[in-house]
Amino acid sequence: MLVASEMQRRYKKSGLEVSNAVEAMVANLKESTNLNITLNKNYANGYPGMEKQFKMDFCIVFHDFNDTQWLLKTTSSIRDRIYGTEFFAQNIQIIDSEDKKVERIYVVVPDSISEAEQANAMRYSQKVNSKKYKSFLSDVITISKLRELILEKCMVDISQGVLSNIIGKDAEKMVMQLLNEKSNWHLWNNFESCKHEEKSDSFPWFKIILSGIGFEPSIGYKESKDKVVMIDATDKIPSLDGGGSPKTDVSFTVTFDNEHTVTHNITVKKTSKDRVTVHEGQVTDLIMALQIDPDDELAKALTAFQDCGSVKKFNEQGQEHLVDVLCNKLPSYNRKLVEFAIFGVNNPRITHPIQVADSILFKNMPNADNFWLRENYVNYYIRTYSSKGQFGTPFQWTYPSGKRGKSIQLKVFTNN
Repeated sequence: MLVASEMQRRYKKSGLEVSNAVEAMVANLKESTNLNITLNKNYANGYPGMEKQFKMDFCIVFHDFNDTQWLLKTTSSIRDRIYGTEFFAQNIQIIDSEDKKVERIYVVVPDSISEAEQANAMRYSQKVNSKKYKSFLSDVITISKLRELILEKCMVDISQGVLSNIIGKDAEKMVMQLLNEKSNWHLWNNFESCKHEEKSDSFPWFKIILSGIGFEPSIGYKESKDKVVMIDATDKIPSLDGGGSPKTDVSFTVTFDNEHTVTHNITVKKTSKDRVTVHEGQVTDLIMALQIDPDDELAKALTAFQDCGSVKKFNEQGQEHLVDVLCNKLPSYNRKLVEFAIFGVNNPRITHPIQVADSILFKNMPNADNFWLRENYVNYYIRTYSSKGQFGTPFQWTYPSGKRGKSIQLKVFTNN
């Protein structure tokens, strides 16, 4: 049994690691997105002529928004001391009532806290957001949620297309980094032994990915039987022949303590939309990927669709029979179509196997349904969306802006 001094040491170490994790997250976010923000440590304020006695651990200054401030109190445990934080937050708001610089005050917890502490954090968050409880805090959030909120704040005036690209690229970078993060390996190998001194803003995602490829984390104080000794993840995936982007966003190799290794290639999706573009290119690539004879009437109908760009144009040109060809013949290619459009299978522009994805991760909320191996997702996607797309397929068909007659575009349904 741990003596009081050892418990105090662990709590102190745990709190320090949470602060370090917040600093690392903000530094990483600034590096990957060039956000115009500053993270200052040890915020303190006080009434005029009096000691600055009301403190928070961090102050984020948003320079593009009149130097608006978010204050952060970091902790690894929601205990009675939260009421002291409420007292500080209340007085800070009173002192700031004229300047109105402080926009939000958050209590921030690591994503890698125990299930019991997760429940405590969630309960207090619900109190903060309820109409029956007066709180001076904005919320209780995880480090990863803080990252999302910072990004949303800074990108509010950016066009949706540019924003989607930035958020998508940031998600891909995060997946690579969380797989390479040694603290995640340690928490996977023995969570209970490491949780006080190893803090991570991404361990839930790490656990989802490794569990999703068929391995098991530690349970209680028992070490994982699939003990990780090394992971090498990269987002440096070569472009397709012709310069296009491959479906693989992150490739990683895991080495376990029994020297067994596995390699997987992930396609990462992060969006709030119901549908997003998943493929655009010349119809000849699609015909080759589906292994359709160029002289087959389906190949000719697909080529005609590229020329027209829409069913409406088909009808206007008196080619309604080609719609029938697409509706009658395309559904039998649904499996190959999903494998090609989402994962890159049989893409004629592939130059290296690393470019073909074998799994998909939806980087929204961390739960097991957001990671799928390719075969499982193909089965699910066909079953769920074939009745919602066009021509009996689980996709919407159109053309890229300004490229009617030159390319086709397929839109995929997301898990949102």
